[in-house]
Amino acid sequence: MRSSVLAAVAVISIAGLLGGCSAATSTDPVATPVVGSGSSDLSRLLAQIYAGGLRSTGVDVEVKEDLGDRADYLAALDRGEVTMVPDLTGELLRTFDTLSDATEAEDVYTELNRSLPSGLSVGDYATAEDRIAIAVASGSTSADTPRDLVFSEEATIGTVEGEVDPLDVVNILPRSEPTFTGASFSEFMVYPDAQFAVDELNSGAVAALAIRTASFGPLAKDLTTLPDEDHVYPAQNVVPLYRNGLLSESALRSFSMVAGELTTADLADMIGEVRSGVPSGDVAGRWLGEHTL
Repeated sequence: MRSSVLAAVAVISIAGLLGGCSAATSTDPVATPVVGSGSSDLSRLLAQIYAGGLRSTGVDVEVKEDLGDRADYLAALDRGEVTMVPDLTGELLRTFDTLSDATEAEDVYTELNRSLPSGLSVGDYATAEDRIAIAVASGSTSADTPRDLVFSEEATIGTVEGEVDPLDVVNILPRSEPTFTGASFSEFMVYPDAQFAVDELNSGAVAALAIRTASFGPLAKDLTTLPDEDHVYPAQNVVPLYRNGLLSESALRSFSMVAGELTTADLADMIGEVRSGVPSGDVAGRWLGEHTL
């Protein structure tokens, strides 16, 4: 059993989950579930989607947005300030088990379940994901796979600011393979937004872009990405993380309904709407209505 919800990122007490567990072990669902989110467009949007799904069961729901980064909103979950937070399977696994080499979706989910601290559970994961992918332009590289690009070529790779950590691009899995030494790349170029990055890729200024498949936004669907059949980048499927004993069976079923409908393309398009100025709650509400959730 893990001694801290955030053992991989911060020293945060898990007493709220392990000691005095009246909330975590209660069999009475809370009257008003609280859905938390981080400060990213993706996190806020997912919180509104899952909150809308919960409201469809007939309960009032509160959304607490902009709680900060992953360490911050997991700490809020630990303290009982929120009932659940939507997140990504791979990122949560890396938080709770820094040594796991699982990369395929089902393996990541299985390992995540095994690594969770007492008092927390995850619901069904969605096909929607926000994993790292390597996008290329026609003729920009001779690489056939992300591994080829990382280890075999000197290439400049572009990223969007705040979206992809270059270390995550080069630290490909499994770890039994040779680790990146820095000799394969000349540099990373960081761009302010997706359109700028795509223009630079198409102009030949960079050989490839490292993107997140949903966070990059609607421009992602027009990009050609290198196949990752070896799953060198871990799956990052959307998943609800929640405190045990606080949600009704109908609430948990609403998570499964969202998981069954939400796609990566949906997320990318909705993120585009949010970045154009439409409130995330309105965007989520439209999607929920279209999917009768």
